[in-house]
Amino acid sequence: MENLISAMGILVFAAIAWGFCCDKGQIKWRPVIGGLFFQLLFASILFAAPGARTVFLLFSEVFTNLLGYSRDGIVFVFGELGAEKSPEGLILAFQVFPLIIVFSSIMTLLFYLRVIPWLVEEFARFLASWLKTSGAESLCAVSNIFVGIESATAVRPYLTEMTRSEIFTVLTVGMSTVASSVMAVYVMLLHEHFPAIAGHLVSASILSVPASFTISKLMVPETGDPRTTHASACRMHFEDEPSSMMESLIIGASNGAKLAVGVAVTLIAFVGILGIARGALASASGGAVSLEGMLGAAFYPFTWLMGIPVAEVPAVAKMLGERLILTEIPAYIDLAKFAAAGGSPRSILIASYALCGFTHIASVAIFVGGIGALAPVQLPVLAKLGLKALLAATLVTLMTGAVAGLFYWGQLGVLQ
Repeated sequence: MENLISAMGILVFAAIAWGFCCDKGQIKWRPVIGGLFFQLLFASILFAAPGARTVFLLFSEVFTNLLGYSRDGIVFVFGELGAEKSPEGLILAFQVFPLIIVFSSIMTLLFYLRVIPWLVEEFARFLASWLKTSGAESLCAVSNIFVGIESATAVRPYLTEMTRSEIFTVLTVGMSTVASSVMAVYVMLLHEHFPAIAGHLVSASILSVPASFTISKLMVPETGDPRTTHASACRMHFEDEPSSMMESLIIGASNGAKLAVGVAVTLIAFVGILGIARGALASASGGAVSLEGMLGAAFYPFTWLMGIPVAEVPAVAKMLGERLILTEIPAYIDLAKFAAAGGSPRSILIASYALCGFTHIASVAIFVGGIGALAPVQLPVLAKLGLKALLAATLVTLMTGAVAGLFYWGQLGVLQ
C-alpha cells in the first residue's frame, strides 16, 4: 500500500509543478517525461539490479574508510575534540566541518586529474541527447552531483546568454542536490546506524538530476533559443585551473575552508534566529503553538505522499521543515537520532533521499548571489526566480524520496 502511495506522490508532485507553470501552452514534454523516465530507470537499476546492494556497500565502505583516514589530520590539529567519539559529544566545528576541507581537496585533485570532468561530460552529453536540453544546462546539472555553486563556473562562458528556462533549471538542480564535499558530513552523522548511507546519498543526487529537468521544465518551460543546443557543447570550462597536483590540493583545501566557514556562520545565524522566533511564538501563544509543530504540519501531506508510514509522518515532516529553515545538517542530525531510536528502515531510507539537497532559504541567497556575481546581467532574472526555484527544488527532493519509497519493498539489509 505504501508503495502505491509513493507512486501517487510522484504524480502529485509533478502536478503541483505543472500548477505553478507560467506558460502551460509552451511546455515541451520530452524533457518532462524523459526526466521522469530516466529517474525511474536509474532507480530500478540502483535498487533492483543484481549486485546493486554490493555496490552500495563497497562504495560506502570506501567512503567510510576515507572518513577515518581524513580524521587523522583533524585530530592532529584539534586533538581529542576532533575525534569521532569525542568525550565532549558531537561538536560540529571540530568533528564535522573539517571533513569538508579534506573532501574538497580530494575533489579538486580528481578534477585536476580529469576524472570528474570526464564523468560529468559523458553523463551530460547523454542527458542532452535524450532529453533535448541545452548542453550548458545539462553540463551544469550533472556537475552538481560533485560540486555545489562551483558548477556554475563550469558554464560561465554561457551564463550571460542563457534563457530564463535554462537559468531556472540551473537554480533548481543546484538546490536539489548536494556537493560531494558536504556529503561527507551526512555520512559521518549517519554511518553508525545506516552503514550504506554513502552509496544512497550519491544515488539520491543522481536521481535528482533528471527529476530537476522534469520539475523545472514544467514550471518554467523553454520559450527562448538556447545558445548551446547540441550535446557537443558539454565540455567543462574552468578559470585558473591548478598547474600541479600539489596546487590542486592546496586550492581545494582553501575552498573547502571557505565553504566550512560559510556553513558554520549560516547555521549560527539561522539557528539563532529560529530560537528567537520559537521564543516569540511560545510567548504569544502561551506555549500552545510551536514553530517546529507548524513547520512539520505544513509538510505532513507531502511526507505521507512519499510513502512514509503514518505513525512516522510527524517525525519526518519535522525534519523537512527544519531543512527548509535551518539547512539540511540539523535535519540529518535528527534523522540520525530517529534511526538510533528505532525508526523503520523504510522511513530512514526515504528521509535520507528526500533530505539530500541544498533546499533551504539560505541557498536562495547563495545561488542567486553566486551566479549573479558570475553573470551580473542575469541578476534581475535570478532574483525573480529564486524563491520559485526553491519550491521546484523542494518538489524534486520530495519526488526523489517518493521514488525511493516506490522501489523499497522491504529488501533485507537495505541500510546495511
